[in-house]
Amino acid sequence: MNTIKHAFHLVNVLGNIVPHAGRRFLLDRLGLGKVLQRASKGSIDQVKLPNGYDLFFNPMLHWNATNPKNHEPEVTALLHRYLEPGAVFYDIGANIGLHSLIASKIVGPTGRVLAFEPGEINLRYFRRTLENGAPNVSLHEFAIGAADEARVFDLRGGAMSGKLVGSGEKAVDPVSVQVRCIDSLVAEGYPRPDVIKIDIEGGEADALQGATKTLQTHPVVICEMHDFAPEEVRRAMRVLIEAGYRLTRLPDRSPSDHTPSHHIVAVRGDSA
Repeated sequence: MNTIKHAFHLVNVLGNIVPHAGRRFLLDRLGLGKVLQRASKGSIDQVKLPNGYDLFFNPMLHWNATNPKNHEPEVTALLHRYLEPGAVFYDIGANIGLHSLIASKIVGPTGRVLAFEPGEINLRYFRRTLENGAPNVSLHEFAIGAADEARVFDLRGGAMSGKLVGSGEKAVDPVSVQVRCIDSLVAEGYPRPDVIKIDIEGGEADALQGATKTLQTHPVVICEMHDFAPEEVRRAMRVLIEAGYRLTRLPDRSPSDHTPSHHIVAVRGDSA
């Protein structure tokens, strides 16, 4: 069993080193993503985060999203910088909930964390984590986009790379999911966010387009920009700039830096 686990761990490592096109070839064209999912079905492990929360995960699929020191430490630092007790945090593309749990402790019992994640693999472990306690975190099992609608969600290579299918794209492993836009959620009564984190594999522009009214209240936006979709990056940046934000590109300090992508933090121009 350990040999199999190490073999799939190596596949995961390779998937996080090679460029995006190569990763898609490994996981999609060669079918290693589906093999990983089948072989790891039912596997569960847990790690205690520095803030005391237990995070549950699949050891074959989520190994690189369980340690705040190694997984996007620049995002963790921004959460500590911009969140405060009583704040509302939107975690869009929450995966298994690492950033949601970090934010949970920062905002405290008077704050709120709203996590948005449509991928069933990730949801399975996130739900298990929440059973163990995190009362200010609510998990919303739908995607965030430009409009309220049903869309095709492509599971693609597995737990770390699911995405909504864009116009003209071909889905490898499609499922139908519900999509909501941030503006309609806020109009419906969801708490207005103070900080928004977005990481949805190239769908960031749509998420921001669906939040144009909410952006007028200038929540801080932490967004991963995927350079394999340059037009979407330009569109996302345009939405933020037109809403009065100043954008700062962050150095990626992650030891597993592997893709042509980067993070930006967007704050209101006069307070950057």
